[in-house]
Amino acid sequence: MSDKSISHAISGGLSGLVSMAVTYPLVTLSTNAQAKTTKSFDETAKEEQNAKDLNNIEEIDNDDDNDLQSDISSITKLKFRTIPNSVSQDFESKSDEKLSKNSLKIKLLKLLKKLINRLKFIIQNSNKFYSGLESALIGIVSVNFVYYYVYNFTGNYFKKLNNGSTSLDVKDSLLTGLISGLISRIATNPIWVANTRMTVKQKMIEKDINESIDVSKQNTFKVIYEIFQNEGLKGLFSGLVPALILVLSPMIQFTIFEQSKNALLKLRYNKKNVTSLEALLLGSFGKLIAILITYPYYTIRSRMHLNKDDDNKNSFKILYDVIQNEGISALYGGLNAKLLQSVISAGLIFYFKEEMMSVVGMFVNKCSSTSIRKLTRKL
Repeated sequence: MSDKSISHAISGGLSGLVSMAVTYPLVTLSTNAQAKTTKSFDETAKEEQNAKDLNNIEEIDNDDDNDLQSDISSITKLKFRTIPNSVSQDFESKSDEKLSKNSLKIKLLKLLKKLINRLKFIIQNSNKFYSGLESALIGIVSVNFVYYYVYNFTGNYFKKLNNGSTSLDVKDSLLTGLISGLISRIATNPIWVANTRMTVKQKMIEKDINESIDVSKQNTFKVIYEIFQNEGLKGLFSGLVPALILVLSPMIQFTIFEQSKNALLKLRYNKKNVTSLEALLLGSFGKLIAILITYPYYTIRSRMHLNKDDDNKNSFKILYDVIQNEGISALYGGLNAKLLQSVISAGLIFYFKEEMMSVVGMFVNKCSSTSIRKLTRKL
């Protein structure tokens, strides 16, 4: 194993871990939107309770408004004894000033109360946005580790073929991305099947009378084992075809990133690499374009991950059914959340990868030299 390839793999895995932890609520929103069909009624008792909680909060706010109006009305309707005009006017001005201050104070207290209620609601219900986080972290670390290792290893091979070139052209970038994407997607597909089940199954669990355990609360490897036990390898590798088609996404992303980076470096003769901030911007831009092109197959993949029927529907059949029964717009469910999550995630991955490369590289080189010294002593 090349030390540099291992450094890239570890840096990519760790940066993926950070980005997924930060953006996972958006992943949950987009995955649920992709999996939801127009014929399904996915609202669970918990969601209904959440809606009731929101209504209760609004009712409390409305009650506060009514109480405020009532207090103001009561004060303004007070009758005063006949007194001299000068004293009356002075009293009225002071009364209005006091009333204005009290009104402002009440409004500020009401606003503060509303913010506290909203914050409590978000905190109390935040757990549902992190359903399946464990499997997502395992998945992103695995897929990034494999992808970056294969990408760097294959990229170096193509550079040697091109007489030691320091950069990849468009064709080599696409081939490197294709090989890396295929290997990483196939190797980690069972983890992403488990992740989709753990993220979305929470909503479907009460609809399936044969299920008695909420998979979102189980261990990732236990879910993978249960899928294998009940559905075999077919269940673990469901959605693999759209996943392989989605290899186009990182291919497009990394090609745009590499070519943009090469163009930027040509303008700077004294620099051999881009800064972390430039990597963040270039990576985010590449991911934005890639998601816009390939998003419908994210929806198809999520549907296939949840499909436990034995009707042997392939990805193209599901694509046709969705368009025919739900319309083209159904293929883009959750696009806003996915775009935001993907762009932020890609930017964080490229940023932290560049930041971690030097530290990880030193660590790997130190471990490698220590291993070599131990081996030579034994010999």
